[in-house]
Amino acid sequence: MLSFLRLLVSIVSKLLTAIRRQMDLLAKSKQQAQGLRQLNTGHTANSKGSYHEALKQFEQALACFQKINDLENQGITLSHLGTTYRNLGQYTRALKYNQIALSIHRQVVNRQRETEALCGIGTVYYYLGQYSEALQYYNHSLIIRREIGDRSGIAETLNNMALIYENLGQNQQALANYQAALEINKEQNNRNGEAANLNNLGHIYSGLSQYDKALEIHQQCLKIETECNNLAGKACCLNNIGTVHRNLGEYAQALKYYKPALEIFVRIGDRANEATVINNFGAIYDQQGDYQKALDYYQQALTIIQEIGNRESEGIALNNIGAVYHFVRELSLALQYYQEGLKLEREIGNVKKTSTILNNIGQIYWSWERYDLALEAYQEALVIASKTGDRDTEAIVLSNLGLLYASLDDYHKALSYYELALGLEQEIKARSSQGETLSNLGNLYLKFADYTKAKAFLQEALTINQEVGNFLGECSTLRILGLMYKNLKMYEQALDCYQRSLKISRQLKVYFNEIDILEGMGEVFFELSQYIQALDYYQQALVITAKVNDRNREAKFIQIINEINLRIDISQKP
Repeated sequence: MLSFLRLLVSIVSKLLTAIRRQMDLLAKSKQQAQGLRQLNTGHTANSKGSYHEALKQFEQALACFQKINDLENQGITLSHLGTTYRNLGQYTRALKYNQIALSIHRQVVNRQRETEALCGIGTVYYYLGQYSEALQYYNHSLIIRREIGDRSGIAETLNNMALIYENLGQNQQALANYQAALEINKEQNNRNGEAANLNNLGHIYSGLSQYDKALEIHQQCLKIETECNNLAGKACCLNNIGTVHRNLGEYAQALKYYKPALEIFVRIGDRANEATVINNFGAIYDQQGDYQKALDYYQQALTIIQEIGNRESEGIALNNIGAVYHFVRELSLALQYYQEGLKLEREIGNVKKTSTILNNIGQIYWSWERYDLALEAYQEALVIASKTGDRDTEAIVLSNLGLLYASLDDYHKALSYYELALGLEQEIKARSSQGETLSNLGNLYLKFADYTKAKAFLQEALTINQEVGNFLGECSTLRILGLMYKNLKMYEQALDCYQRSLKISRQLKVYFNEIDILEGMGEVFFELSQYIQALDYYQQALVITAKVNDRNREAKFIQIINEINLRIDISQKP
Protein backbone atom coordinates (compact mmCIF):
# COMPACT_ATOMS: atom_id res chain seq x y z
CA MET A 1 0.00 0.00 0.00
CA LEU A 2 2.84 2.37 0.94
CA SER A 3 4.61 1.63 -2.30
CA PHE A 4 1.44 2.38 -4.23
CA LEU A 5 1.02 5.72 -2.47
CA ARG A 6 4.64 6.65 -3.21
CA LEU A 7 4.12 5.76 -6.87
CA LEU A 8 0.93 7.83 -6.98
CA VAL A 9 2.66 10.86 -5.39
CA SER A 10 5.51 10.52 -7.86
CA ILE A 11 3.11 10.39 -10.81
CA VAL A 12 1.08 13.35 -9.53
CA SER A 13 4.30 15.33 -8.90
CA LYS A 14 5.56 14.65 -12.39
CA LEU A 15 2.15 15.54 -13.80
CA LEU A 16 2.08 18.81 -11.86
CA THR A 17 5.61 19.60 -13.01
CA ALA A 18 4.61 18.93 -16.61
CA ILE A 19 1.51 21.09 -16.18
CA ARG A 20 3.58 23.89 -14.63
CA ARG A 21 6.11 23.59 -17.44
CA GLN A 22 3.31 23.74 -19.98
CA MET A 23 1.74 26.71 -18.22
CA ASP A 24 5.13 28.44 -18.14
CA LEU A 25 5.53 27.74 -21.84
CA LEU A 26 2.03 29.09 -22.50
CA ALA A 27 2.74 32.16 -20.36
CA LYS A 28 6.07 32.64 -22.12
CA SER A 29 4.43 32.17 -25.48
CA LYS A 30 1.72 34.68 -24.51
CA GLN A 31 4.32 37.21 -23.34
CA GLN A 32 6.32 36.70 -26.51
CA ALA A 33 3.23 37.10 -28.72
CA GLN A 34 2.30 40.27 -26.84
CA GLY A 35 5.85 41.58 -27.23
CA LEU A 36 5.89 40.83 -30.97
CA ARG A 37 2.53 42.59 -31.45
CA GLN A 38 3.85 45.70 -29.71
CA LEU A 39 7.11 45.45 -31.62
CA ASN A 40 5.20 45.46 -34.93
CA THR A 41 2.91 48.28 -33.78
CA GLY A 42 5.97 50.31 -32.79
CA HIS A 43 7.63 49.64 -36.15
CA THR A 44 4.50 50.88 -37.97
CA ALA A 45 4.31 54.02 -35.79
CA ASN A 46 8.01 54.71 -36.37
CA SER A 47 7.64 54.42 -40.15
CA LYS A 48 4.82 56.99 -40.02
CA GLY A 49 6.83 59.46 -37.97
CA SER A 50 4.82 58.87 -34.77
CA TYR A 51 8.03 58.52 -32.80
CA HIS A 52 6.72 58.93 -29.26
CA GLU A 53 4.03 56.30 -29.85
CA ALA A 54 6.74 54.04 -31.32
CA LEU A 55 8.88 54.49 -28.20
CA LYS A 56 5.93 53.59 -25.98
CA GLN A 57 5.27 50.37 -27.93
CA PHE A 58 8.97 49.39 -28.08
CA GLU A 59 9.42 49.95 -24.32
CA GLN A 60 6.39 47.71 -23.60
CA ALA A 61 7.68 45.08 -26.03
CA LEU A 62 11.11 45.18 -24.35
CA ALA A 63 9.49 44.64 -20.94
CA CYS A 64 7.67 41.55 -22.29
CA PHE A 65 10.86 40.05 -23.71
CA GLN A 66 12.84 40.81 -20.52
CA LYS A 67 10.24 38.98 -18.38
CA ILE A 68 10.80 35.77 -20.34
CA ASN A 69 14.54 36.36 -20.87
CA ASP A 70 14.10 36.39 -24.66
CA LEU A 71 17.50 37.81 -25.53
CA GLU A 72 17.02 37.53 -29.30
CA ASN A 73 13.96 39.77 -29.35
CA GLN A 74 15.40 42.05 -26.68
CA GLY A 75 18.26 42.83 -29.06
CA ILE A 76 15.88 43.47 -31.97
CA THR A 77 13.72 45.78 -29.84
CA LEU A 78 16.72 47.69 -28.52
CA SER A 79 17.86 48.29 -32.12
CA HIS A 80 14.41 49.69 -32.93
CA LEU A 81 14.59 51.94 -29.87
CA GLY A 82 17.97 53.18 -31.09
CA THR A 83 16.54 53.97 -34.53
CA THR A 84 13.59 55.86 -33.04
CA TYR A 85 15.78 57.94 -30.75
CA ARG A 86 17.99 58.68 -33.77
CA ASN A 87 14.91 59.85 -35.69
CA LEU A 88 14.12 62.13 -32.75
CA GLY A 89 17.64 63.56 -32.84
CA GLN A 90 18.42 62.11 -29.39
CA TYR A 91 21.76 60.70 -30.44
CA THR A 92 23.21 59.86 -27.02
CA ARG A 93 20.26 57.58 -26.29
CA ALA A 94 20.35 56.20 -29.81
CA LEU A 95 24.00 55.18 -29.33
CA LYS A 96 23.26 53.67 -25.91
CA TYR A 97 20.45 51.41 -27.20
CA ASN A 98 22.33 50.37 -30.33
CA GLN A 99 25.42 49.47 -28.29
CA ILE A 100 23.38 47.35 -25.84
CA ALA A 101 21.72 45.68 -28.85
CA LEU A 102 25.16 44.99 -30.34
CA SER A 103 26.32 43.36 -27.09
CA ILE A 104 23.24 41.10 -26.97
CA HIS A 105 23.51 40.07 -30.64
CA ARG A 106 27.14 39.09 -30.01
CA GLN A 107 26.12 37.19 -26.85
CA VAL A 108 23.55 35.08 -28.73
CA VAL A 109 25.93 34.84 -31.71
CA ASN A 110 23.52 36.34 -34.26
CA ARG A 111 25.96 37.76 -36.80
CA GLN A 112 23.20 39.06 -39.08
CA ARG A 113 21.72 41.17 -36.28
CA GLU A 114 25.25 42.17 -35.20
CA THR A 115 25.84 43.79 -38.60
CA GLU A 116 22.53 45.67 -38.31
CA ALA A 117 23.52 47.05 -34.90
CA LEU A 118 26.95 48.08 -36.26
CA CYS A 119 25.20 49.93 -39.10
CA GLY A 120 22.83 51.54 -36.59
CA ILE A 121 25.77 52.90 -34.59
CA GLY A 122 27.48 54.04 -37.79
CA THR A 123 24.35 55.92 -38.86
CA VAL A 124 24.17 57.79 -35.54
CA TYR A 125 27.77 58.92 -36.01
CA TYR A 126 26.89 59.92 -39.58
CA TYR A 127 24.10 62.18 -38.32
CA LEU A 128 26.50 63.62 -35.76
CA GLY A 129 28.91 64.50 -38.57
CA GLN A 130 31.56 62.16 -37.08
CA TYR A 131 32.37 60.52 -40.39
CA SER A 132 35.55 58.64 -39.46
CA GLU A 133 33.73 56.87 -36.60
CA ALA A 134 30.76 56.15 -38.89
CA LEU A 135 33.03 54.64 -41.56
CA GLN A 136 34.74 52.51 -38.91
CA TYR A 137 31.43 50.87 -37.91
CA TYR A 138 30.22 50.57 -41.50
CA ASN A 139 33.48 48.88 -42.51
CA HIS A 140 33.19 46.41 -39.61
CA SER A 141 29.63 45.62 -40.70
CA LEU A 142 30.76 45.22 -44.32
CA ILE A 143 33.47 42.70 -43.37
CA ILE A 144 30.99 40.49 -41.48
CA ARG A 145 28.35 40.75 -44.20
CA ARG A 146 30.91 39.59 -46.77
CA GLU A 147 31.93 36.70 -44.49
CA ILE A 148 28.32 35.48 -44.08
CA GLY A 149 27.42 36.16 -47.72
CA ASP A 150 24.71 38.74 -46.93
CA ARG A 151 24.54 40.35 -50.39
CA SER A 152 21.59 42.64 -49.59
CA GLY A 153 23.37 43.75 -46.42
CA ILE A 154 26.55 44.48 -48.41
CA ALA A 155 24.52 46.71 -50.74
CA GLU A 156 22.96 48.54 -47.78
CA THR A 157 26.36 49.18 -46.18
CA LEU A 158 27.91 50.36 -49.47
CA ASN A 159 24.97 52.75 -49.84
CA ASN A 160 25.50 54.12 -46.31
CA MET A 161 29.21 54.61 -46.89
CA ALA A 162 28.45 56.43 -50.13
CA LEU A 163 26.37 58.97 -48.19
CA ILE A 164 29.46 59.79 -46.13
CA TYR A 165 31.72 60.10 -49.19
CA GLU A 166 29.12 62.41 -50.73
CA ASN A 167 29.15 64.63 -47.63
CA LEU A 168 32.95 64.66 -47.70
CA GLY A 169 32.84 65.92 -51.29
CA GLN A 170 34.34 62.64 -52.57
CA ASN A 171 31.71 62.34 -55.30
CA GLN A 172 33.49 59.77 -57.47
CA GLN A 173 33.90 57.38 -54.54
CA ALA A 174 30.27 57.96 -53.60
CA LEU A 175 29.11 57.23 -57.16
CA ALA A 176 31.22 54.05 -57.27
CA ASN A 177 29.62 52.80 -54.03
CA TYR A 178 26.09 53.65 -55.16
CA GLN A 179 26.65 51.87 -58.48
CA ALA A 180 28.09 48.78 -56.74
CA ALA A 181 25.13 48.68 -54.35
CA LEU A 182 22.72 49.11 -57.26
CA GLU A 183 24.24 46.17 -59.16
CA ILE A 184 23.93 43.90 -56.10
CA ASN A 185 20.30 44.87 -55.52
CA LYS A 186 19.48 44.22 -59.18
CA GLU A 187 21.21 40.85 -58.95
CA GLN A 188 19.20 40.01 -55.78
CA ASN A 189 15.99 41.37 -57.34
CA ASN A 190 15.76 43.63 -54.28
CA ARG A 191 13.44 46.26 -55.72
CA ASN A 192 13.26 48.31 -52.52
CA GLY A 193 17.05 48.43 -52.27
CA GLU A 194 17.32 49.29 -55.97
CA ALA A 195 14.89 52.19 -55.49
CA ALA A 196 16.88 53.47 -52.48
CA ASN A 197 20.12 53.40 -54.49
CA LEU A 198 18.53 55.20 -57.43
CA ASN A 199 17.14 57.82 -55.06
CA ASN A 200 20.62 58.52 -53.69
CA LEU A 201 22.19 58.53 -57.15
CA GLY A 202 19.62 61.09 -58.23
CA HIS A 203 20.46 63.19 -55.19
CA ILE A 204 24.20 63.20 -55.94
CA TYR A 205 23.66 64.17 -59.61
CA SER A 206 21.37 66.96 -58.44
CA GLY A 207 24.13 68.15 -56.10
CA LEU A 208 26.51 68.17 -59.08
CA SER A 209 23.94 70.34 -60.98
CA GLN A 210 23.43 67.50 -63.51
CA TYR A 211 19.70 67.96 -63.30
CA ASP A 212 18.70 66.06 -66.46
CA LYS A 213 20.56 62.99 -65.21
CA ALA A 214 19.02 63.43 -61.74
CA LEU A 215 15.50 63.62 -63.20
CA GLU A 216 16.08 60.53 -65.34
CA ILE A 217 17.21 58.50 -62.29
CA HIS A 218 14.42 59.75 -60.00
CA GLN A 219 11.88 58.81 -62.70
CA GLN A 220 13.34 55.28 -62.78
CA CYS A 221 12.98 55.16 -59.00
CA LEU A 222 9.35 56.38 -59.23
CA LYS A 223 8.56 53.62 -61.74
CA ILE A 224 9.87 50.93 -59.36
CA GLU A 225 8.03 52.32 -56.31
CA THR A 226 4.78 52.55 -58.32
CA GLU A 227 5.15 48.97 -59.59
CA CYS A 228 5.80 47.74 -56.02
CA ASN A 229 2.79 49.74 -54.79
CA ASN A 230 5.07 51.35 -52.17
CA LEU A 231 3.11 54.52 -51.38
CA ALA A 232 5.73 55.96 -49.01
CA GLY A 233 8.52 55.34 -51.55
CA LYS A 234 6.42 56.78 -54.37
CA ALA A 235 5.78 59.95 -52.35
CA CYS A 236 9.51 60.30 -51.61
CA CYS A 237 10.28 60.04 -55.35
CA LEU A 238 7.63 62.65 -56.19
CA ASN A 239 9.13 64.94 -53.58
CA ASN A 240 12.66 64.45 -54.97
CA ILE A 241 11.55 65.14 -58.55
CA GLY A 242 9.81 68.28 -57.31
CA THR A 243 13.04 69.41 -55.66
CA VAL A 244 15.04 69.00 -58.89
CA HIS A 245 12.48 71.15 -60.73
CA ARG A 246 12.67 73.69 -57.89
CA ASN A 247 16.46 73.83 -58.24
CA LEU A 248 15.96 74.48 -61.96
CA GLY A 249 13.61 77.38 -61.15
CA GLU A 250 10.66 75.45 -62.63
CA TYR A 251 8.35 76.22 -59.73
CA ALA A 252 5.03 75.24 -61.35
CA GLN A 253 6.49 71.82 -62.21
CA ALA A 254 7.89 71.48 -58.69
CA LEU A 255 4.45 72.12 -57.18
CA LYS A 256 2.95 69.57 -59.57
CA TYR A 257 5.08 66.89 -57.86
CA TYR A 258 5.04 68.24 -54.31
CA LYS A 259 1.22 68.29 -54.09
CA PRO A 260 0.62 64.54 -54.68
CA ALA A 261 3.61 63.73 -52.44
CA LEU A 262 2.02 65.72 -49.62
CA GLU A 263 -1.38 64.07 -50.20
CA ILE A 264 0.16 60.60 -49.88
CA PHE A 265 2.12 61.40 -46.72
CA VAL A 266 -1.00 62.88 -45.10
CA ARG A 267 -3.07 59.84 -46.15
CA ILE A 268 -0.62 57.27 -44.73
CA GLY A 269 0.00 59.36 -41.60
CA ASP A 270 3.72 59.95 -42.20
CA ARG A 271 4.02 63.23 -40.28
CA ALA A 272 7.81 63.48 -40.56
CA ASN A 273 7.74 63.47 -44.36
CA GLU A 274 4.59 65.60 -44.36
CA ALA A 275 6.70 68.28 -42.64
CA THR A 276 9.50 67.76 -45.19
CA VAL A 277 7.17 68.48 -48.15
CA ILE A 278 5.54 71.46 -46.41
CA ASN A 279 9.06 72.79 -45.84
CA ASN A 280 9.71 72.38 -49.59
CA PHE A 281 6.57 74.39 -50.37
CA GLY A 282 8.11 77.09 -48.22
CA ALA A 283 11.38 76.84 -50.16
CA ILE A 284 9.53 77.47 -53.45
CA TYR A 285 7.91 80.66 -52.17
CA ASP A 286 11.21 81.63 -50.55
CA GLN A 287 12.99 81.37 -53.92
CA GLN A 288 10.15 83.25 -55.66
CA GLY A 289 10.48 86.12 -53.20
CA ASP A 290 7.08 85.58 -51.54
CA TYR A 291 8.62 85.64 -48.08
CA GLN A 292 5.44 85.85 -46.03
CA LYS A 293 4.06 82.72 -47.69
CA ALA A 294 7.45 81.03 -47.26
CA LEU A 295 7.39 81.84 -43.54
CA ASP A 296 3.84 80.48 -43.24
CA TYR A 297 4.91 77.11 -44.67
CA TYR A 298 8.16 76.99 -42.67
CA GLN A 299 6.20 77.67 -39.47
CA GLN A 300 3.68 74.92 -40.34
CA ALA A 301 6.58 72.49 -40.86
CA LEU A 302 8.18 73.57 -37.58
CA THR A 303 4.92 73.00 -35.67
CA ILE A 304 4.62 69.41 -36.96
CA ILE A 305 8.29 68.72 -36.28
CA GLN A 306 7.98 69.95 -32.70
CA GLU A 307 4.79 67.91 -32.18
CA ILE A 308 6.51 64.68 -33.21
CA GLY A 309 9.68 65.65 -31.34
CA ASN A 310 12.09 65.40 -34.29
CA ARG A 311 14.94 67.58 -33.01
CA GLU A 312 17.13 66.94 -36.08
CA SER A 313 14.51 68.45 -38.40
CA GLU A 314 13.67 71.17 -35.86
CA GLY A 315 17.18 72.58 -36.22
CA ILE A 316 16.80 72.71 -40.02
CA ALA A 317 13.40 74.42 -39.75
CA LEU A 318 14.72 77.06 -37.33
CA ASN A 319 17.63 77.77 -39.67
CA ASN A 320 15.25 78.13 -42.66
CA ILE A 321 13.07 80.64 -40.82
CA GLY A 322 16.17 82.53 -39.73
CA ALA A 323 17.38 82.61 -43.35
CA VAL A 324 14.13 84.24 -44.55
CA TYR A 325 14.32 86.95 -41.90
CA HIS A 326 18.01 87.35 -42.80
CA PHE A 327 17.17 87.83 -46.47
CA VAL A 328 14.50 90.47 -45.82
CA ARG A 329 16.95 92.24 -43.45
CA GLU A 330 14.99 91.61 -40.25
CA LEU A 331 18.35 90.78 -38.77
CA SER A 332 17.43 90.73 -35.07
CA LEU A 333 14.72 88.11 -35.73
CA ALA A 334 17.09 86.16 -37.97
CA LEU A 335 19.74 86.10 -35.25
CA GLN A 336 17.15 84.94 -32.71
CA TYR A 337 16.21 81.90 -34.84
CA TYR A 338 19.84 81.13 -35.70
CA GLN A 339 20.84 81.19 -32.03
CA GLU A 340 17.90 78.96 -31.10
CA GLY A 341 18.93 76.52 -33.82
CA LEU A 342 22.58 76.65 -32.71
CA LYS A 343 21.60 75.88 -29.10
CA LEU A 344 19.52 72.90 -30.25
CA GLU A 345 22.26 71.49 -32.51
CA ARG A 346 24.77 71.74 -29.68
CA GLU A 347 22.37 69.98 -27.29
CA ILE A 348 21.91 67.02 -29.65
CA GLY A 349 25.61 66.96 -30.51
CA ASN A 350 25.23 67.65 -34.23
CA VAL A 351 28.63 69.26 -34.68
CA LYS A 352 28.45 69.53 -38.47
CA LYS A 353 25.25 71.60 -38.48
CA THR A 354 26.71 74.10 -36.00
CA SER A 355 29.27 75.25 -38.58
CA THR A 356 26.50 76.23 -41.04
CA ILE A 357 24.60 78.19 -38.39
CA LEU A 358 27.75 79.89 -37.06
CA ASN A 359 28.48 80.99 -40.63
CA ASN A 360 24.97 82.49 -40.85
CA ILE A 361 25.44 84.26 -37.52
CA GLY A 362 28.74 85.63 -38.79
CA GLN A 363 26.92 87.10 -41.80
CA ILE A 364 24.46 88.88 -39.47
CA TYR A 365 27.29 90.49 -37.50
CA TRP A 366 29.03 91.39 -40.78
CA SER A 367 25.85 93.19 -41.93
CA TRP A 368 25.86 95.13 -38.64
CA GLU A 369 29.56 95.95 -39.19
CA ARG A 370 30.37 94.10 -35.96
CA TYR A 371 33.43 92.66 -37.62
CA ASP A 372 34.99 91.37 -34.39
CA LEU A 373 31.94 89.19 -33.64
CA ALA A 374 31.64 88.15 -37.29
CA LEU A 375 35.29 87.07 -37.32
CA GLU A 376 34.79 85.06 -34.11
CA ALA A 377 31.75 83.23 -35.57
CA TYR A 378 33.48 82.57 -38.92
CA GLN A 379 36.64 81.23 -37.29
CA GLU A 380 34.68 78.81 -35.08
CA ALA A 381 32.63 77.70 -38.12
CA LEU A 382 35.83 77.16 -40.13
CA VAL A 383 37.43 75.00 -37.43
CA ILE A 384 34.31 72.81 -37.15
CA ALA A 385 33.81 72.49 -40.93
CA SER A 386 37.47 71.48 -41.37
CA LYS A 387 37.33 69.01 -38.46
CA THR A 388 34.12 67.32 -39.68
CA GLY A 389 35.18 67.26 -43.33
CA ASP A 390 32.33 69.56 -44.39
CA ARG A 391 34.19 71.00 -47.34
CA ASP A 392 31.20 72.83 -48.83
CA THR A 393 30.71 74.88 -45.66
CA GLU A 394 34.48 75.30 -45.32
CA ALA A 395 34.61 76.91 -48.78
CA ILE A 396 31.63 79.19 -48.02
CA VAL A 397 33.21 80.38 -44.75
CA LEU A 398 36.56 81.07 -46.46
CA SER A 399 34.75 83.20 -49.05
CA ASN A 400 32.87 85.07 -46.30
CA LEU A 401 36.16 85.74 -44.52
CA GLY A 402 37.32 87.29 -47.79
CA LEU A 403 34.25 89.56 -47.77
CA LEU A 404 34.93 90.52 -44.16
CA TYR A 405 38.54 91.54 -44.82
CA ALA A 406 37.46 93.42 -47.95
CA SER A 407 35.05 95.38 -45.74
CA LEU A 408 38.02 96.18 -43.45
CA ASP A 409 39.95 97.41 -46.55
CA ASP A 410 42.51 94.63 -46.01
CA TYR A 411 42.35 93.66 -49.68
CA HIS A 412 45.41 91.42 -49.75
CA LYS A 413 44.09 89.27 -46.90
CA ALA A 414 40.69 89.24 -48.62
CA LEU A 415 42.37 88.05 -51.83
CA SER A 416 44.14 85.27 -49.92
CA TYR A 417 40.86 83.93 -48.49
CA TYR A 418 39.02 84.20 -51.83
CA GLU A 419 41.79 82.19 -53.53
CA LEU A 420 41.65 79.51 -50.81
CA ALA A 421 37.86 79.31 -51.19
CA LEU A 422 38.05 79.13 -55.00
CA GLY A 423 40.68 76.38 -54.93
CA LEU A 424 38.54 74.28 -52.62
CA GLU A 425 35.35 74.91 -54.62
CA GLN A 426 37.07 73.86 -57.83
CA GLU A 427 38.42 70.73 -56.12
CA ILE A 428 35.00 69.61 -54.81
CA LYS A 429 33.17 70.93 -57.90
CA ALA A 430 30.90 73.22 -55.84
CA ARG A 431 29.79 75.19 -58.89
CA SER A 432 27.26 77.49 -57.23
CA SER A 433 29.68 78.60 -54.50
CA GLN A 434 32.42 78.87 -57.11
CA GLY A 435 30.33 81.37 -59.08
CA GLU A 436 29.83 83.53 -55.98
CA THR A 437 33.55 83.52 -55.07
CA LEU A 438 34.53 84.44 -58.64
CA SER A 439 32.07 87.33 -58.46
CA ASN A 440 33.64 88.46 -55.17
CA LEU A 441 37.11 88.26 -56.74
CA GLY A 442 35.90 90.37 -59.67
CA ASN A 443 34.53 92.96 -57.26
CA LEU A 444 37.84 92.97 -55.34
CA TYR A 445 39.87 93.60 -58.52
CA LEU A 446 37.56 96.57 -59.21
CA LYS A 447 38.91 98.07 -55.99
CA PHE A 448 42.44 97.50 -57.34
CA ALA A 449 41.26 99.17 -60.60
CA ASP A 450 42.52 96.04 -62.41
CA TYR A 451 39.66 95.94 -64.90
CA THR A 452 41.12 93.18 -67.07
CA LYS A 453 41.18 90.68 -64.18
CA ALA A 454 37.89 91.99 -62.82
CA LYS A 455 36.14 91.41 -66.14
CA ALA A 456 37.62 87.90 -66.53
CA PHE A 457 36.45 86.80 -63.08
CA LEU A 458 33.03 88.40 -63.46
CA GLN A 459 32.39 86.87 -66.90
CA GLU A 460 33.38 83.42 -65.60
CA ALA A 461 31.12 83.93 -62.57
CA LEU A 462 28.23 84.97 -64.83
CA THR A 463 28.63 81.85 -66.99
CA ILE A 464 28.65 79.51 -63.97
CA ASN A 465 25.68 81.24 -62.29
CA GLN A 466 23.66 80.90 -65.50
CA GLU A 467 24.66 77.25 -65.94
CA VAL A 468 23.65 76.20 -62.39
CA GLY A 469 20.55 78.39 -62.29
CA ASN A 470 21.82 80.62 -59.44
CA PHE A 471 19.57 83.58 -60.30
CA LEU A 472 20.57 85.62 -57.26
CA GLY A 473 24.25 85.12 -58.09
CA GLU A 474 23.58 86.06 -61.73
CA CYS A 475 21.76 89.21 -60.57
CA SER A 476 24.65 90.23 -58.28
CA THR A 477 27.33 89.56 -60.92
CA LEU A 478 25.50 91.59 -63.56
CA ARG A 479 25.23 94.49 -61.11
CA ILE A 480 29.00 94.41 -60.44
CA LEU A 481 29.65 94.24 -64.21
CA GLY A 482 27.44 97.31 -64.56
CA LEU A 483 29.56 99.10 -61.95
CA MET A 484 32.75 98.09 -63.78
CA TYR A 485 31.51 99.43 -67.12
CA LYS A 486 30.36 102.65 -65.41
CA ASN A 487 33.84 103.13 -63.95
CA LEU A 488 35.26 102.58 -67.46
CA LYS A 489 32.79 105.21 -68.85
CA MET A 490 31.31 102.46 -71.06
CA TYR A 491 27.81 103.63 -70.27
CA GLU A 492 25.87 101.63 -72.87
CA GLN A 493 27.31 98.34 -71.59
CA ALA A 494 26.78 99.47 -67.99
CA LEU A 495 23.09 100.17 -68.60
CA ASP A 496 22.64 96.83 -70.39
CA CYS A 497 24.07 94.93 -67.38
CA TYR A 498 22.05 96.98 -64.91
CA GLN A 499 18.82 96.40 -66.87
CA ARG A 500 19.37 92.65 -66.98
CA SER A 501 20.20 92.61 -63.27
CA LEU A 502 17.12 94.73 -62.46
CA LYS A 503 14.83 92.32 -64.32
CA ILE A 504 16.08 89.33 -62.26
CA SER A 505 15.99 91.30 -59.00
CA ARG A 506 12.36 92.23 -59.56
CA GLN A 507 11.43 88.66 -60.41
CA LEU A 508 13.08 87.49 -57.18
CA LYS A 509 11.77 90.49 -55.20
CA VAL A 510 15.25 91.15 -53.82
CA TYR A 511 14.62 94.71 -52.70
CA PHE A 512 18.09 95.51 -51.37
CA ASN A 513 19.70 94.43 -54.65
CA GLU A 514 17.11 96.45 -56.54
CA ILE A 515 18.05 99.57 -54.58
CA ASP A 516 21.76 99.09 -55.50
CA ILE A 517 20.90 98.61 -59.18
CA LEU A 518 18.59 101.62 -59.37
CA GLU A 519 21.27 103.73 -57.66
CA GLY A 520 23.84 102.53 -60.21
CA MET A 521 21.55 103.42 -63.13
CA GLY A 522 20.88 106.82 -61.56
CA GLU A 523 24.65 107.39 -61.33
CA VAL A 524 25.11 106.51 -65.03
CA PHE A 525 22.47 109.00 -66.20
CA PHE A 526 23.82 111.64 -63.77
CA GLU A 527 27.31 111.28 -65.26
CA LEU A 528 25.74 111.58 -68.72
CA SER A 529 24.02 114.79 -67.52
CA GLN A 530 20.66 113.18 -68.36
CA TYR A 531 19.11 114.46 -65.15
CA ILE A 532 15.45 113.62 -65.89
CA GLN A 533 16.32 109.91 -66.30
CA ALA A 534 18.66 110.03 -63.29
CA LEU A 535 15.88 111.58 -61.18
CA ASP A 536 13.47 108.78 -62.20
CA TYR A 537 15.81 106.00 -61.01
CA TYR A 538 16.74 107.73 -57.74
CA GLN A 539 13.05 108.28 -57.00
CA GLN A 540 12.34 104.59 -57.61
CA ALA A 541 15.20 103.72 -55.24
CA LEU A 542 13.81 106.16 -52.65
CA VAL A 543 10.38 104.47 -52.69
CA ILE A 544 11.96 101.07 -51.96
CA THR A 545 14.28 102.37 -49.20
CA ALA A 546 11.21 103.83 -47.46
CA LYS A 547 9.41 100.48 -47.92
CA VAL A 548 12.24 98.48 -46.31
CA ASN A 549 12.81 101.15 -43.64
CA ASP A 550 16.43 101.89 -44.64
CA ARG A 551 16.63 105.37 -43.10
CA ASN A 552 20.30 106.04 -43.88
CA ARG A 553 19.96 105.44 -47.62
CA GLU A 554 16.59 107.19 -47.68
CA ALA A 555 18.27 110.36 -46.38
CA LYS A 556 21.11 109.94 -48.90
CA PHE A 557 18.70 109.65 -51.85
CA ILE A 558 16.65 112.65 -50.73
CA GLN A 559 19.83 114.72 -50.74
CA ILE A 560 20.81 113.46 -54.25
CA ILE A 561 17.28 114.08 -55.57
CA ASN A 562 17.39 117.66 -54.24
CA GLU A 563 20.72 118.19 -56.00
CA ILE A 564 19.37 116.77 -59.30
CA ASN A 565 16.25 118.96 -59.08
CA LEU A 566 18.52 121.96 -58.61
CA ARG A 567 20.53 121.03 -61.71
CA ILE A 568 17.30 120.53 -63.71
CA ASP A 569 16.10 123.97 -62.61
CA ILE A 570 19.42 125.56 -63.65
CA SER A 571 19.43 123.78 -67.01
CA GLN A 572 15.88 124.94 -67.76
CA LYS A 573 16.55 128.62 -67.04
CA PRO A 574 16.58 130.76 -70.20
